[in-house]
Order: sequence, then structure tokens, then C-alpha cells
Amino acid sequence: MYLLLDIGNTREKAALFYGDKITALTEISAESVKHLPIYSVYFACVANDTRLSSLKVALALDHLPWHQVQSEVHAYGVTNCYAQPHLLGVDRWLALIGARQLLGKQSVMIVDAGTALTVDWLDESGAHQGGWIMPGLQLQQQSVVQQTAKVFNKETLNGRVEPGKDTIECLQNGCLAAVTGAIRQGWLLNKAERLILTGGDTFYLNAQLADLNVITEPLLIFHGLAQYIRQ
Repeated sequence: MYLLLDIGNTREKAALFYGDKITALTEISAESVKHLPIYSVYFACVANDTRLSSLKVALALDHLPWHQVQSEVHAYGVTNCYAQPHLLGVDRWLALIGARQLLGKQSVMIVDAGTALTVDWLDESGAHQGGWIMPGLQLQQQSVVQQTAKVFNKETLNGRVEPGKDTIECLQNGCLAAVTGAIRQGWLLNKAERLILTGGDTFYLNAQLADLNVITEPLLIFHGLAQYIRQ
């Protein structure tokens, strides 16, 4: 059994890989993993070394081998389009590999809807066609509220792609329209056979994009990470 970690600057996501099956962990702590027969840890990290060292100690797993995955020129049928391949975010790199592993030789548009919303295109030969990075739903709303005096919001997101009738509706509906509009523009710009949605805001976006050829895969990055174990 392997522990898979996606280590961000503010939080970690985790999954277990065993018998060619990936299972998400809802909690990641020393208590939640202490009885698991973990051989080693495979991880992607955008945080600093101090945070990584602290996590090893906090999970009481610093005695195990830890294998860090980073973006490459080419791996597992995927070719990175960046002139400096290591500068492609490792989460995006793993999403590309995960999409290739799940869908095979299909062209795919990958949307990772988190704090930042990223879009990446992969053609049927496995060549990365480039991508976009933009503020995600929550970040867009926070930016407007923080930078204006009379716009306010609430924690619950109930946005719809229609005109709002009060300030909260106008803000939430506008940001949802901006994000889904960008995705639709991307689909028209470089149409693929499939569109994969992943990330924390997938729930809000899926219903708005139902007319496109959409599949959702919350564990997409972990599917990419698991390829480094399968080898």
C-alpha cells in the first residue's frame, strides 16, 4: 500500500494506492495512517521544504521512503510543451498524465477548478497543447469584495448563470458566468473529444457545462501520481 499526497501551501490532499485501486482519504493525520501497512509515500509538492519536513514528522512517517514527483519533458505517453518543463505546475503535469491513463489516445481538455482555475489541452498523441491559469470562483469573489467598499457576499455559493437581483446574486452569478464562459471559450478555441473536470469547485461547474462532453474525476491528480508507482 502506498500513500499518495498532493501537498499545497495551505493544505494536503491524500489517497491510498493498493491493488491498482485509488481511494481518497478524507482525513490525513498520524492517527488516520498509523495502522495502515504503507510501504512508501509518493507526493507532489508546491510548498516549501519546511512544510514538507513538518508534515513528515506530523504524520509520524519520516521513517518511510518519500518519493517526490516533478514535472518532466516526457513521461507515460505525455509530452510537456513548456520550454522549461520543470516550471509547469506539478499538479497540472499529473492531471495530464492522469487524463492519458484514464482516457488513452483521446484529445482532452482538463479543467482543475480550485483556488486557481487551470485549463490544459492534451491531444490524441499525448502532446500538451498549453493551457490557461485564472482566478477560481472563490478567489474572484474574494477579490471583488476586498477591493470594493460596497460589495459583499456570503459563504454559501448559490450562483446561477442569469442576471442577479441583489448584490450577492450579482457577484456570485457574475463570477460563475466568468468561469464557465472561459471554459466554453476554451472548448470552442481548441475543441477536444472529452472535457475532464476536477478540483473543489467541480460541483458548481458541472451542471453549467452539461451540454459539453464532460466527465468528472476528483482523483485525477492521484491517477497521474499512481503511474509513477506502476512504472
